[in-house]
Amino acid sequence: MGALPEWKDRLLEFAYTLYVEGMCECGRPKSECRNDANRGLYEVADVTCHAQAAVEEYTGQEKFKPDPGQRFYATELDEELITRRTFAPLT
Repeated sequence: MGALPEWKDRLLEFAYTLYVEGMCECGRPKSECRNDANRGLYEVADVTCHAQAAVEEYTGQEKFKPDPGQRFYATELDEELITRRTFAPLT
């Protein structure tokens, strides 16, 4: 399959821009979650992202001072831990 013509690239970019701009920070479409008619239709659930928890634990240490622009992300430690990793269905 060849490369997409430039106009298809631009069309895809435009469609993606419309999609992103239409989404709320909560991950739902703004037209749904910001509509007053939907007030009271949502419940709150929580989950724990253990990868993010590791980053927050590391960056929350006393005297922690990152360099300007420095970002942190979770990585897997070693092969043994990777084989122990468990996947659960999302709820």
